[in-house]
Amino acid sequence: MLTAKTEQGKLIVLTPELERERLRKWRKLRLFFCPQCNSPVQLKVGDITIPHFAHLKDSACLTLFSEGESRSHLYGKQQLYAFFQKHTELVELEPFLKLVSQRPDILVTTQSESIPIEFQCSSIPVADIESRSAGYHSIGMKPIWILQTPAKFSTLPVGVGTFHFSRFHESFLTYTSPEGYLLLTYNPQTERFHYYTSLIHIAGKRYIGIHRTLPLAMQVFPFARPKTPSELEIHHYVALYLSMRNQFVQSRVLLNKRGVKDPFLRMCYELRVIPTNLPKWIGLPVLFGESFREHDCEWQLAFLYYLRRNGISFRTVSSSQVRKYVFWLEEPSEAKVRACIAYRDFLVSENVGSCQNGTVIDEEKIIQLITERLLAKRYEN
Repeated sequence: MLTAKTEQGKLIVLTPELERERLRKWRKLRLFFCPQCNSPVQLKVGDITIPHFAHLKDSACLTLFSEGESRSHLYGKQQLYAFFQKHTELVELEPFLKLVSQRPDILVTTQSESIPIEFQCSSIPVADIESRSAGYHSIGMKPIWILQTPAKFSTLPVGVGTFHFSRFHESFLTYTSPEGYLLLTYNPQTERFHYYTSLIHIAGKRYIGIHRTLPLAMQVFPFARPKTPSELEIHHYVALYLSMRNQFVQSRVLLNKRGVKDPFLRMCYELRVIPTNLPKWIGLPVLFGESFREHDCEWQLAFLYYLRRNGISFRTVSSSQVRKYVFWLEEPSEAKVRACIAYRDFLVSENVGSCQNGTVIDEEKIIQLITERLLAKRYEN
């Protein structure tokens, strides 16, 4: 813990400005107590470990979950606490919220709201993140989770690139319009925020996005929002998207061990489509496409296959029929319904008739679709 009370009830916050020699004198002359349970705590001041308070052995205090934090976590909390002190009206470090028995790393209070700040350094079950967030929401608070910048991401070059996010990383994604999906992280060693913005999901754990960094000294609150992609950056998106589409098709053909038992190849066979010559209009970055975990080629081919098997054309398929199809899938959602409708509308607009149709989708069409998706424009259904 970085906070404790004195015998007089004064709250002590351990900030980097407090010199170790001064703290060692305090340790000899003062007694400190837990702000929550009021039991004695020790002030630990080593030469390497960050000075901190710790409960005595066998303490039953509910705040013990926060002890044993890593050096990065303690440094990060101190740095973020100092940052919020400069940019907000009231900041509390490690306050205990009695209504939900939770202790956020930092609590920021403005004129209109109180915002719990959680700086997450270790990997924990996604269910725990959801549970803590639900606790805050139950008392009218909207938490901000900041992930410690993963080592494998912090050295990536800035600009447009590809990222692999685990389910744990994905639990920290936020969505704002028109910026789209965003992952905000902080590196206490370099005192820099890392933004992974304008994310487009490709398949599984793979995304295309933009990596940007911002020094703590230049950050503002509310946090700076990323710029929309430039024309040059969008062209880079298109090049990566088409390259990854080609990689997907090639891998399904060359690395497949199931033969025609592979659902993707089986659908190609029944639709009389050569996988390596898959029409360019199968596998497009339409709006809401991120709702599918599968690659765009895969879910769009499956949708077309369903229509063919049921004798339904692109032009005549209704929204209710699309909804019926989606809710037949293992993980249905309204977003998937919208993705299929967006795809249907595009096929109609390009006058596509069948899988043997010779419709040409040039790069300009891909640029248009990615621009719409990145700028979060929505079709009127």
